[in-house]
Amino acid sequence: MRTRIIARLWLPVLCCLLVLSGCAGKQPKTVPLGPVEEQEAGALWSGFLASKRPPALDADIRLGWDVLGSKGGVSATVQLQHPALLRFAANDPLGRALILAVADATSFTMVDNRIGHVYRGKTDSKFWHSYVPESVGPEALFFFLGGFIPEGEAQQVTLEQDVQKKGFWYHWQDKHSMRHYAFLDRRSGELQQRLLFDAHGDSVLELRYADYRRDPASGYVWPGHLQITGEAITGTLTVQVEKIYSHTPQKAATFRLAPPPHFTVEQVP
Repeated sequence: MRTRIIARLWLPVLCCLLVLSGCAGKQPKTVPLGPVEEQEAGALWSGFLASKRPPALDADIRLGWDVLGSKGGVSATVQLQHPALLRFAANDPLGRALILAVADATSFTMVDNRIGHVYRGKTDSKFWHSYVPESVGPEALFFFLGGFIPEGEAQQVTLEQDVQKKGFWYHWQDKHSMRHYAFLDRRSGELQQRLLFDAHGDSVLELRYADYRRDPASGYVWPGHLQITGEAITGTLTVQVEKIYSHTPQKAATFRLAPPPHFTVEQVP
C-alpha cells in the first residue's frame, strides 16, 4: 500500500515518458489505393524505413498533463539510447532533480529525492506493467517516442489511403499478434500517427507526432511534439522538446544510479 501511494506522487510526471496504455483510438477509415497511389505509397514507406535514425537523444523537455482532476506540467531532462536505455529527471523550478529514473531492457531504478526513497525492480514485473503495458517492451520505447519503426518489425504491410487523401496508412501484425497502424504524410513523408491494437482488436496505444526537428550536422530527425490520449488517463499527455543537445550515445555510467547511502531502498514486485 505504501508503495502505491508514494508512486502516485510522481507518476503523473513520469507517465508521459513511459507511455501509458489504454488509449481509446479507433481503426482508421481508409479507401483502397489505385495503381498510381499504390506506387506512391510504397515509395514513401520505403523511403521512411531507409531514412537515417538517431542512435540516442539527450534533450530538455516539457511534460504536460490534462487529466481528470489534475492539470499541469514540469520541466525535465531525458537521455534515451537504442536499444533500451533510459534516464529521466523531473526538475523543480531551480533545476534540481525531484525524481530520477534509469532503465534498461531488464531492470529499473527510480529515486524520489523528496522523500529519500529508492524503488528497484524488473521491467517484466507487476509493478512495471502496472504503468507500462506489456505490449510496449523496453526495446520498443525508443521507437515509439522517436517516431520510428524497428527494422524488420513491419512484415507483410498492407497499404491504404486515408479518406482525406493527405497521406497513407500502413498496417501489419507482429509476432505477438499485435496490430500496428502507421500514418505517413504524403508531402513530408513524416510519421504523424501510430496506433496499436491487441490480438482482440482493443486499442492499446495512440500517439500523434508533430514539429520534427532536424539536426543540420547529422541529418537526424526527432519529433518536437508528442501527444498521447486515451480513456485510461481520461485526458491528454504531451511531450514538448525544448532543446536537443545531442544524438550521440552516452557512456554506460549515464544510465546507472547510485543513490545516497541514507536513502531507503525498496525492491518492488
